[in-house]
Amino acid sequence: MKISIALPNTVPGADGRLITDWARRAEERGFASLAATERLVCPGHDPLLALAAAAGATSRIGLLTNVLIGPLRTAPVLAKAVASLDSLSGGRFTLGVGPGVREDDFEAAGRAFDDRRAAFEEQLELLGRGARPGAEGPGVPVLVGGVSAAAVRRVARWADGWTAPGLEPERIVPVAERVRRAWSEAGRAGAPHVVALARYTLGEDVAQESAAFVRDYFAVLGEEAEEFVAKTPRTAGQLRAAVSALADGGVDEVVLHPTAAALSQVDRLADALL
Repeated sequence: MKISIALPNTVPGADGRLITDWARRAEERGFASLAATERLVCPGHDPLLALAAAAGATSRIGLLTNVLIGPLRTAPVLAKAVASLDSLSGGRFTLGVGPGVREDDFEAAGRAFDDRRAAFEEQLELLGRGARPGAEGPGVPVLVGGVSAAAVRRVARWADGWTAPGLEPERIVPVAERVRRAWSEAGRAGAPHVVALARYTLGEDVAQESAAFVRDYFAVLGEEAEEFVAKTPRTAGQLRAAVSALADGGVDEVVLHPTAAALSQVDRLADALL
């Protein structure tokens, strides 16, 4: 299973210098890909711009949005941004994209929340199965996020694979099985690329910073936010157990998302898993 790491682009305190230093260190330590996530109303760096900066600071590591909220943009705007980042990175980019679940992001963007599913499928139709509009070649791989029946259907129809949200392995693996079954029933060749997200923090020196970020990020869930704080792996052993469970469930790649803006998190994660 591939081991990838996300940039801290939504974590408070992660400035531009840390983003590029993080990207270089992740490539040096042998991670498969660098990911960036999107929350429009949260402070931090735009995921596409963060990955563009990472592309300029690196030469080999893959780049992945995990995930981009597609319907915050029109279909042509999304397609051009995808093609641009793929070109700037020398073909290293994979688009992980979902329809979004938080209404405040859509209010901030001036986009219709209730129409997002139809807009999302229009985008997937334009992008096709990894197609790059107006360009030659194999195109940009597309991963669709979500755990609904509609998400499974979208993977089988339009995408190259599925990317799971940050849930426990026992909740991810059954959906992955449904994705593979739908893929086969649709007559698709090969198998979908299955990616899982997992948050982490390593070291007592960042424990309070991590808990504060997770608590704030999931504040919309009320008391349930504390469950996310408690379930975030804090030790190498906890991380290895979570990754092993995902590997046993047939996940092809796990992306570890940091919850603290400290460069030490790259090395500590590499020491634990690589």
